[in-house]
Amino acid sequence: MIIARSFVLCCSFVTRMMGVFSYLCGKKVMKKKKTKVKEPIRIRLKMLADGSQSIYLDKYVKGRRSYEFLRLYLVPEIDEESRRLNENALKTANIIKARRIIEQMNDQAGVSNDEKKQTTLLKDYIVQYRKDCQKIHRGNSYVTNCNSMQNHLWGYLGDRASKLRMKDISVELCRGFVDYLRQATTSTGRCLSPVSVHHYFSAFRSLLATAAADEVIPSNPIEKMRRNEIPGRPVVFCEYLDAGEVAMMAITACRNEMVKRAFLFSCFTGLRISDIRALQWENISKSGDTWRLSMVMKKTQESIVCKLSDEAVACLPAKTDNGRVFQMPTTSSVERTIAKWALTAGIRKHVTFHTARHSYATMALTAGADLYTISKLLGHRNISTTTIYATVIDAKRDAATDSVGKLFQEHFSRRQNE
Repeated sequence: MIIARSFVLCCSFVTRMMGVFSYLCGKKVMKKKKTKVKEPIRIRLKMLADGSQSIYLDKYVKGRRSYEFLRLYLVPEIDEESRRLNENALKTANIIKARRIIEQMNDQAGVSNDEKKQTTLLKDYIVQYRKDCQKIHRGNSYVTNCNSMQNHLWGYLGDRASKLRMKDISVELCRGFVDYLRQATTSTGRCLSPVSVHHYFSAFRSLLATAAADEVIPSNPIEKMRRNEIPGRPVVFCEYLDAGEVAMMAITACRNEMVKRAFLFSCFTGLRISDIRALQWENISKSGDTWRLSMVMKKTQESIVCKLSDEAVACLPAKTDNGRVFQMPTTSSVERTIAKWALTAGIRKHVTFHTARHSYATMALTAGADLYTISKLLGHRNISTTTIYATVIDAKRDAATDSVGKLFQEHFSRRQNE
């Protein structure tokens, strides 16, 4: 009797244990079945040759993979400003990613975008576009061009500016805007320069290209214009100093020693005045006998790393505690000081602070450096910007050829008269 009862209790215990074991196994199986939902669109990074990273979207929809490069970049984080720029770039990328996911969901649900195309006003879209430019574009010059473009566009459209819809922007309207820009004036009453016309219309073209990408308009109407109807980038003569003239400036006294050092430092590095103002001692390092400069340019947000020549190092002032290398006065004061200094040195050219940057490029090209190298040293995004200096060198070569011909004619005439 006791043995039978013990057997029953053992069977009951085994049954309960098997039930507990089955329950636990079921929990494990359920946990394994929980999988993380994969995002159809992900943010990726592509390493570039200059050390920065390009941000793009990796899309995988219905078994097909595609990529969208956002024209956003992460630069090497060498200071607080570069870290802030990278943070803003990632925020913008996540906003675009969220927008693309919503667009994809609407497409899958069959939601039409026609209402958006019909009702979007130019004045509303351009305001949003300018805000996006301030977040996305790396330089301040593009934002400035967008502001000027809008002012001239409102002047061209007049009463139509508040009522014009994006879908109503035609090729004829774009052609008319070109004609308006070529006759428009500045706040001082001067006609717009060909460079300004090119920049403002390029900003308008980018606006319409973005609208086409956002499917606000079916296509960019400017793409239907002939090439000769679109204002191209004009060839601009760059005032520069040759090595001899830079030497004359160096041995001539200047009423502001800091301006003199900054100008000559720019002659040997090619930095803009905005970069000179922003230059910190932490941007300059020394390893052994080699000095190097590393910073992010203010205008283009391009990162540059270059060796400093002995001449550039000699221009550096005494190190201060506030971290800024050059303590500069106002821009107008700087330009007046440089103009008077150049005249004292016997130079009859229109010399400004930016002349130093042109002088650096032309001296480097004259010394045998190639355009690609100069482009990287100057921080140009596109090498086509650097080709303007090649035309200067060609002009110098033509002048040298002419001088040789004149010298020969002088000697030839002298021999004939003997």
